[in-house]
Amino acid sequence: MPVFAYKAYNAVGGLTEGTLTADTPASARQMLRERSVKLIEFAPVRFRQRRRGAGRMGRGKRQEQASEFARQLAMLLRTGVPVVEALDVLIRQRAGRMLPILRDMREKVASGQPLAEALQAHPTWFDNVFCSAVRVGQMSGNLDGALQELAMFVRERQTIKAKLFTALAYPMLLAVVGTGVVLFLMSYVVPQLLTVLDASGRSLPAATVFLKAVSDTLTGHWLLLLVLGGGTVGSGAALYRWNPGRVWCHRSVLALPVLGVLVRKALIAQFAQTMALLLRSGVPFLDALRVMHGNARNRVLSAELEGMIEAIKRGSDIAPTLADSRIFPPLVVHIVDVGQKTGELPDMLGQLKEGYETEVRLAIGKATAVLEPALIVLMSAVVGFVVFATMMPILEATKAMQ
Repeated sequence: MPVFAYKAYNAVGGLTEGTLTADTPASARQMLRERSVKLIEFAPVRFRQRRRGAGRMGRGKRQEQASEFARQLAMLLRTGVPVVEALDVLIRQRAGRMLPILRDMREKVASGQPLAEALQAHPTWFDNVFCSAVRVGQMSGNLDGALQELAMFVRERQTIKAKLFTALAYPMLLAVVGTGVVLFLMSYVVPQLLTVLDASGRSLPAATVFLKAVSDTLTGHWLLLLVLGGGTVGSGAALYRWNPGRVWCHRSVLALPVLGVLVRKALIAQFAQTMALLLRSGVPFLDALRVMHGNARNRVLSAELEGMIEAIKRGSDIAPTLADSRIFPPLVVHIVDVGQKTGELPDMLGQLKEGYETEVRLAIGKATAVLEPALIVLMSAVVGFVVFATMMPILEATKAMQ
């Protein structure tokens, strides 16, 4: 349904603005006339523009604001404030890119739509997990509790991602700086030294000849190397956009010795946390799996969740379906299978989440402990080879003069 933005004077002469949904501009104007307002500005809101604006904001920032929205809305609802009035309060204290989102939700809820449907109209801000928990919370009469759980859920998920990014930031910075230093040496310092050595007329050692060939390639064919590098990056991006290529990439990452273990444990922690949230909110187990399947970014995880769904539909157990799982170890499969049968799955998944979050933190520490020394040794070896290859002819010439 189209969304229209307006600015007008209300019945007491105060300035008001907002958005509302209607089938046509004429019906939107009629709705405003019924509110006894005098229009100043009126125009349709282009949803694509709003989505592009949301896209320019980082995903982490949007999730952070969604968590704050859920926490504040839960606080207002817990005090007995109706949903529309609570949204009005949040609109008055909000600014930035989320403000039109809140106005649109307020108009939808005021016109009789459930809050979950109003959220679902903005998938870049509120994913399937968020909307499903809100929908069940409204149906069960525990919307404030569902929103509070969601706020904690989003915040914990962002905390894990922040720890992972912080742990990998230093190795990434070290790799970038080291690569820049090596490129500077090979394209500026080494050619000047080799020019002096060539002028001496002496034969160069094999290491120096190799270094000269690499340096000449970088300085003489940099445009070709740039085109090849861009083509490689473009081909990789195209491969990742192709679904079979993305499946292959995700499987390859899981097969890596250090990073694969870290990614696998992070996926298990995310699965346990999301499933526990949905089940505690009252979402049936099969529907929770479907929401997880639709929200899964990792193609390997998505395929295994699909196997779970098909097994439940057939009436069979989950454990045999995931016997050869690439992500879920036998312990996790057994916990899910037993928890589903005993009805204690939410609590068991909560404990599983806490255990795997601890393992993720330990895995991040191990990955950092391996990456940092490896990068330092690699960069030291490259710089050491450059120094060795440039100093060898000088040392040989000095010995010959003695």
